[in-house]
Amino acid sequence: MEENEEKEEEHEQDLQEGPGKLYEPCIKNEDLVDKLKLLDYEEGFLKMNAAFKPIHRYYFVQSKNVGEQFFMFTSLAAWLIRKSGNESYEMPQEFDDPNATIAGIMGYLRSKVSGIFSLKYLNFNFL
Repeated sequence: MEENEEKEEEHEQDLQEGPGKLYEPCIKNEDLVDKLKLLDYEEGFLKMNAAFKPIHRYYFVQSKNVGEQFFMFTSLAAWLIRKSGNESYEMPQEFDDPNATIAGIMGYLRSKVSGIFSLKYLNFNFL
């Protein structure tokens, strides 16, 4: 009896989320790329380092090279911090300690944004 109730609850949850839930990461990544383009990241960010390539619409959705994605993510975060007014913020290097890089980004965010951020959500998929 309990098994049937659990299956019904799972079915109801699936119906509430809908089939479009699978495409949510794609839509969020498209929004990210659009916002970066509004900030003119092609001129500001991509020209900072020859290793930076344009981000395609689904770059962070698929994990093909997590090291490269992590470096791009942290570099984008550092560039956004610099763009927000802290021009002395140091850009990460490709072989920097990932934990130290994330800790620096988190420290800056905690000083500027109210709310709770957890380190584990930022580095879970990359480390």
